[in-house]
Amino acid sequence: MIDLGSNTFHLAITSLDEAGQIHVIDSQKENMRMAEAIEEGMIPEKQFERATEALLAMKSIGQSYKGEFRVVATQAIRAAHNRLAFIDHIQRTTGLKMEIIDGVEEARLSFLGVSQSLSFGTENLLSVDIGGASTEIAVGRGADCTYLSSLKMGALLLSKTYFFDKGHTPDQLEELRQYVEARLTPIQVDLFGASVQNASATSGTAKALARMIHQDRTKGNLDDPHGFRFTAAELYAVEQELGKLLHPDRIAVRWGLDSKRADIVLSGCVILATLTRLLQIPNWIVSTSGLREGVALDTYERKGLLPRAHWQDLRWQSVVGFAGKLRLDPAFAAQTSDLAVRIFDELIPFPAFTEMSNDARLDRDLLLAAAYLLEAGKFINFTSYHRHSYYLITESNLLGYTQEEKNLIALINRYARKSPAKSSKSDSLPYLDRNLSRVNLLSSCLRIARCLLRTRQMKIQTLKITKQGGTYTLRMTTTHGSRMDAEKLALKKEAKNLEKALDCGFDFQIETAGSKP
Repeated sequence: MIDLGSNTFHLAITSLDEAGQIHVIDSQKENMRMAEAIEEGMIPEKQFERATEALLAMKSIGQSYKGEFRVVATQAIRAAHNRLAFIDHIQRTTGLKMEIIDGVEEARLSFLGVSQSLSFGTENLLSVDIGGASTEIAVGRGADCTYLSSLKMGALLLSKTYFFDKGHTPDQLEELRQYVEARLTPIQVDLFGASVQNASATSGTAKALARMIHQDRTKGNLDDPHGFRFTAAELYAVEQELGKLLHPDRIAVRWGLDSKRADIVLSGCVILATLTRLLQIPNWIVSTSGLREGVALDTYERKGLLPRAHWQDLRWQSVVGFAGKLRLDPAFAAQTSDLAVRIFDELIPFPAFTEMSNDARLDRDLLLAAAYLLEAGKFINFTSYHRHSYYLITESNLLGYTQEEKNLIALINRYARKSPAKSSKSDSLPYLDRNLSRVNLLSSCLRIARCLLRTRQMKIQTLKITKQGGTYTLRMTTTHGSRMDAEKLALKKEAKNLEKALDCGFDFQIETAGSKP
């Protein structure tokens, strides 16, 4: 997998053993400093080309292992106004498909990587991932998280804001400290009373601090920081000395750091030390596993290669939990998702519809979620609730989904009512243009299901789709004694929208169970 971080791009080539543990067998790192390069919210053109060069090199390494690629991007890229143009450029020039993951999903995946690499048994774990442009904090046990947070505050971004353009002065350091404490204090409130038995830090900042503390302890070098433990007192001592040295050149000489780490380690140390004080953490253990290993585990789960489908359960629990917050009727939501998926399963074997789907297994899962959340927008207002649903879903924290997948769920939901989706370059509907056929197929399945549940009752016993010429016919039998007046009228009104969305003729035949054809 390739992690397009705010500071560095990382390639990690992993293998999975019989026990379900992953092992990194090769890696590559390129210092890209995306968070520093971005100006006025835009990734500059030169970074497009630098990224292409770095990713082509990583792709060639990965291909030598005959590996499958997964490319994820984090805070600096997900916050950029031209992120979609960047994604398209990377896919066009390298052939690699890039995914953007949300902050809380990044926190979950980082926690997953840490928890699988360090054995904490049944004890709670607090994990902290201090990146270039964001800091992710998670609390949980095993693979299950009870708390997730992502702050747009990272070592490189803070250094750029407080030091790079303003000089390295005590006043600037004090401003940075006050800002960090203000951002982290709500975490102290959120976790008040939480039982945190272990605390682990991952990322470049954590590894650098481990090497610095080890050097001060032993006067020797630390080859592998994984599993290295240091106390709060040792961390505070390094923070104090960094504050006195201030300038990156002096910091680099003092601990023999690379210049690209020396100019951001102070900011990263302030984040970790402030969190240590607020949460009263007695000691930390460093993990060299984090986001990349978490993404690798998540990928193996997506492919069904791990013993239990935790990823699938997590995604579904996240959807159901979100529906509960919106006070959706669980019985109706379940009926809608079940019926929509049954319709999809009938359509997808036909070549015309197979071509409209990106990945039948994944699309089925996205449709299931979109259908369950069909009435989400009613939480805001009944009028134009499909538009409200789109907003609520895209702004929600649905764990286990990438940003694009979450947007697809919202688009499927949005276009299950009114007119079908049309090609648009509007930034208000990101990911639509690149998934237009896919959205129209899946939203059509949900559109039909919505019509057949117009009276909020499941009256359909069986359904089958047949094809004759250019027309597809959905043949259904209903439960005995069911009247379908409202459902038939709804289907009649939707016929033209369905034909437009699916680019074919579409017809319906409804029979009562036990009746003669």
